[in-house]
Amino acid sequence: MEKTLIRLAGIYTVCIGIIVFIAMFFGVLISGNLTKNPPLLEAVIVYLLFLVLWPAVTGLGIIFKKNWARYSIFVMAVFAIFIGISSAVALIFIPQSVYETQTKAASYIPEFFISVANFIFFICIPIFFMIFFNKNKVKAIFGVTKPQITNKKRPLGITLLAIVTFFTAFISAIFIFMPIYPKSPLIGGVFLSGIGEKIYFLAVTVINLYISIGFLRLRKNAWITYMAFYIVSIVIGIVNTFTASRMTFFEIVPSIQGSYAEVPNILSKFSGVVGLILPTFLLMYVVSKKRLFFVNR
Repeated sequence: MEKTLIRLAGIYTVCIGIIVFIAMFFGVLISGNLTKNPPLLEAVIVYLLFLVLWPAVTGLGIIFKKNWARYSIFVMAVFAIFIGISSAVALIFIPQSVYETQTKAASYIPEFFISVANFIFFICIPIFFMIFFNKNKVKAIFGVTKPQITNKKRPLGITLLAIVTFFTAFISAIFIFMPIYPKSPLIGGVFLSGIGEKIYFLAVTVINLYISIGFLRLRKNAWITYMAFYIVSIVIGIVNTFTASRMTFFEIVPSIQGSYAEVPNILSKFSGVVGLILPTFLLMYVVSKKRLFFVNR
């Protein structure tokens, strides 16, 4: 039974990559704004190719029972759940005026099916994957021996955090060379652009890469760096939650207008709250594992 579910999970994940590729291909073709802005088009293609290759390669790894793919699908599940929750909040709080081009009766039907699909594909299935691929029987199929399962020195949560911080470093590195927006918000209405923006993303890249490698090796300095960096991030999140407004996003993306003008304002408040809650829980988790980093080696 487990082997069959593993194959299905691998095929499903590969299909996600194929679907994203098809959506990317037709989306770029029909988007006039992107084709008129070559740098933005190139940046979008790079990001979307990452979203194509990641699930496709992970799915193949799952099919061939590679243990690295098991970790990759954990991280993918976390991202999917975050997207699912964000989408649910958007569907609930975005005003009906966004759908003003549709009739009132017709607008609720797509919303209902979108909500159901979002709940199934971005919340239920990722949660199932996180539980299923952490079962001892499934670990054994992927080559994790019993001693590794029961006496593992580095907890799964720390490994996942290392992978997440590595992907954060990767995305930040892309922003250095291919920024999507002309300026990026820092704190309290302060924006970075040009060389200042590049230096900022370079620093974020180096710090997250250092944390990622240090977490894999359970290094004390990596634990201290993580705590300092994300405490600062929480402080910035608190300030931005109370200072961000629609005008903040108009400065980042001037093209947002019309009935969609409320969307970024709503999502900014939600992302601000998530930006406070999620790092706080992660900090509490990392604090609980402090002894692993400070043990004499």
